[in-house]
Amino acid sequence: MSDINVEEIIDSLSGEALCKYCRYGIDYDCNGGIRSDGSGNPIYPPCTDGLDEDYFDLDAYLADMVEA
Repeated sequence: MSDINVEEIIDSLSGEALCKYCRYGIDYDCNGGIRSDGSGNPIYPPCTDGLDEDYFDLDAYLADMVEA
């Protein structure tokens, strides 16, 4: 798996597809949209500035690519 460039994969995915493979949503119950912190301040999901490799579920992405 060392030949896989995760950054290239992330850059090639649209917003909706990126949400599908984002681990942040699992950890923080993220729906991919902007939420409020309760005081009227926005909380943006990490994918708004590009998803970090740590939050990308590579195993799920590769499994979907095998099925396709």
